[in-house]
Amino acid sequence: MRGIWLLVVLLLIGCGETLPTEAEPPNLILIIGDDHGYRDFGFMGSPYVKTPHLDRLAHEGMVFDTAYVTASICRPTLRSLLTGLYPAQWRHRIKQLERRNVKRRGTRQIQDFRTLPGLLAEHGYLSFQGGKFFEASYRLAGFTHGLQRNGDNAVWGGSSLNLGRATTAPLYEFMDAHRNEPFFVWYAPYLPHLPHDAGRDYLKLYAGLGLSSVAIGYYANISRFDDLIGELVEYLDESGLRDRTLIVYLADNGWDQNPRDPQFRISGGPKGKRTMYELGFRTPIVFNWPGHVPAGIVENALVSSLDLFPTFLDYAGVPAPEGYPGRSLRPVLEGTGGWPRRALIGEMPDSRRPGDETSGDDPREWVPAYFVRTRTWHYIWYPNQDIDELFELASDPQEERNVADENTALIRDFRKQINEWRAQVSGHLPRGPRSVSPTEPSGS
Repeated sequence: MRGIWLLVVLLLIGCGETLPTEAEPPNLILIIGDDHGYRDFGFMGSPYVKTPHLDRLAHEGMVFDTAYVTASICRPTLRSLLTGLYPAQWRHRIKQLERRNVKRRGTRQIQDFRTLPGLLAEHGYLSFQGGKFFEASYRLAGFTHGLQRNGDNAVWGGSSLNLGRATTAPLYEFMDAHRNEPFFVWYAPYLPHLPHDAGRDYLKLYAGLGLSSVAIGYYANISRFDDLIGELVEYLDESGLRDRTLIVYLADNGWDQNPRDPQFRISGGPKGKRTMYELGFRTPIVFNWPGHVPAGIVENALVSSLDLFPTFLDYAGVPAPEGYPGRSLRPVLEGTGGWPRRALIGEMPDSRRPGDETSGDDPREWVPAYFVRTRTWHYIWYPNQDIDELFELASDPQEERNVADENTALIRDFRKQINEWRAQVSGHLPRGPRSVSPTEPSGS
């Protein structure tokens, strides 16, 4: 028998065949919407917005429809996606470094953090940065390729913001060149963010519906963004990459759009961007990988954008660093495990003042705030104003009835959870890179 098996192996080798090997890690594509309200998708039930390509990804994959980013503005959310840390942990680490006399400009601070593309690179992944990105260069954040170059108007993204709005060629050039190597793509094409300047064909989609011109502009930009996603999926199909590529979509923060009110452009509406409400923090997260992520499932587990950091590492076969706050979603995606999280806690040092619809654009009016989100409740605390807001979401999804005064015991418990969370995130920080260079010279 041993001789027969040896003969079989030799015959397979002679025919150019290989014995089965462990599955190769997938390509990873992270698509980031910009100022995209969580309700403004076809698959989330919008009566207005047309998003056929995102709808297809959602229906052929799994949707986490109760997911939250780490801030209701873009910059801290994007840094959390890169580093796997809460914004508060970012700020605490910067203070630690400053006490060691390591001081850098804001756009260069990323080099003192371990990043998702950097960890992937250590295990053979190439990576591409394109679109919205606040760091000084893609290399400082650990990407091997990208559009954001050192000093290229980093605060607003510079020429990187042209990706999607003006051209998509750099993205496809990268994937064409590296189709036989595992890669990670950061695709954040500054849409549907202002300016809402989609062309006439997109505006026509929403004509005659009695919508305000502001709403039409916003919805048209969403459909414009949706077509870019359709173009990407078509490329993956035609190039043979789709079956070995995990696609993930989320928004960096929300947007509150009253379809009839032309004033809702300012700051994303009274409960959207830079607020602590659902419309500011909540986003669907869509996972799509044919044959690996089950189709047609909507999961209502409480999920954070921080969970993407360990999830991507998990699928890439990269050991996750210890001490990070996120959890891999892979067991939920593959149906091999449950989800233990019962509450999410978040904060912003610069939220709008509660009840003030005009404070979004004036930093002098911003205040610190915290929230706790459970399956039933959304609690918001403005400690400097000693204001509590509590909403029972099943009966009040628009968060219009504050029932804090009727639930004082719950308020005490939620405040306790927040204070414990504050101590935890400031008292334990995962380590940064192995070495931290001295303070950069002034003007560098």
